Amino acid sequence: MKIFLSIAFAFSITDSCITPYDITNSKFQETVVVEGLITDQPGPYVVKISKAKPVTATDQFDKPIPVSDASVIIHDDEGNIETLTENSSGNYYTSVFQGVIGRTYSITITTKEGSVYQSSPEKLLPVGDFTNLRYEFVQNESTDANMQITSTNGFTIFLDSEVLPEQEERVWWRWTGTFEILTYPHRRLKLYISRPPMEPQVFIPDPAPCSGYTVDKPDLLSTKLVGPLADCQCCTCWVTQYNSRPLISDLKFISNGKINKLNIAFIEANRRTFYDKYYLEIEQLNPSEVIYNFWKNVKIQKGNSSNLFQIPPPKAVGNIFSTTPNSIPAIGYFAASALKKHSIVITREDVPYRLRLIDTLSYSCVEAYKYSSTKKPSFW
Repeated sequence: MKIFLSIAFAFSITDSCITPYDITNSKFQETVVVEGLITDQPGPYVVKISKAKPVTATDQFDKPIPVSDASVIIHDDEGNIETLTENSSGNYYTSVFQGVIGRTYSITITTKEGSVYQSSPEKLLPVGDFTNLRYEFVQNESTDANMQITSTNGFTIFLDSEVLPEQEERVWWRWTGTFEILTYPHRRLKLYISRPPMEPQVFIPDPAPCSGYTVDKPDLLSTKLVGPLADCQCCTCWVTQYNSRPLISDLKFISNGKINKLNIAFIEANRRTFYDKYYLEIEQLNPSEVIYNFWKNVKIQKGNSSNLFQIPPPKAVGNIFSTTPNSIPAIGYFAASALKKHSIVITREDVPYRLRLIDTLSYSCVEAYKYSSTKKPSFW
């Protein structure tokens, strides 16, 4: 049986900002995975610690094993320290720390087994801003292909970027997209059961409790949908999307400290993503040479195959290192950077043809997409 190594990497400033990368490999060795970032923007910041796990094809690749009960401490070069608090399994948060441009930061992790991991020092340097965030619609297929549930038509997102001398031509971008969906969890598929010579009978499965509906069941083959008895708690969700590959600068596109018309994202235009509108937020950071090379390596390996890290055996990749003998190998990063952030909203009306109404999804909106939530975002 083929075994895969699954590690999900997250670009994290707060718990709501997660950009996963799946790593698969044909051989497995237990590995500690560390992900963290401190910026000049207000926290809290989060350091995520997990362990890679072997999974089979029937398992989900997005559930690394959290490492709990560890001690996680952030240090700066002026003697300030903060011990992070584990607010959820494997997620350790700051409460007062805020990054300052010019200072140097590192973390020390001590697991409950006594293994100690440290990051190399990261100096928080300024980052140039980006402007002229814009989009262009691209039509690659018929306006009604695949009933508009999926589409290769969509919006190409561009920006113009400034690259400061302190960046040494290194730039790291991340984007997060959000759209609203509507589902109908009470509309479970009817089951038609025939028992000759009887007429076909209809069986309606129980609707999701969050739908606000129930069923009346005088007997097994005689059911009636009843409701709504309460407001639906799982009909409306906001889905989050992330850049699926690392976005880092390429020297050939930088001229006199400028990057013009950088293609940063493509947003698919279909009847779900544009049920209402699409909110896109882009961040620009200044990675150190170590962090830049880390993501460059990930990008190359992601492009060459399904593997992001060419292991076995796992070796320390990034800037996280074990300082105790016989510890589990570590992989990952703790980065520091100034951050610039801008957003853009694309509406349903921006699609240059008529979109159908959202299709009927007869289950909870939380189940409809991998990263969906019933909590309305503050920016919506």
